[in-house]
Amino acid sequence: MNDLAPKTTKRTSKRSRAATPGRAPQPSGEVTVVQVPKPPASAMNKSRPISDLIKAQLKHLHHAESGRLPKHKRDGRTPQDIRTEAEAASYIAAVTKVLHPLGRKKSKAKQSS
Repeated sequence: MNDLAPKTTKRTSKRSRAATPGRAPQPSGEVTVVQVPKPPASAMNKSRPISDLIKAQLKHLHHAESGRLPKHKRDGRTPQDIRTEAEAASYIAAVTKVLHPLGRKKSKAKQSS
């Protein structure tokens, strides 16, 4: 088997179909779990030119930045200015920090019984 191919396993769900307030009902039956291996360290090459997918992501992020932020809070770079993965990562981090100043929502800690 190829080491990079996702491994799949089947589990039988033991959840009931009863809806919990505020949540969609969970299906019963078999659930396929896909285990995705960690990418190798060589997957990130800071000096590699950006791919078309990253170019599209930068375009969408720049559109969100332009539509949501006043000029004085914008990064100042355009997608055309960004050439490498390191530059893309820096831009994405900077704009995301301004658009989402509180970061991701923290999950509530489970209470132990």
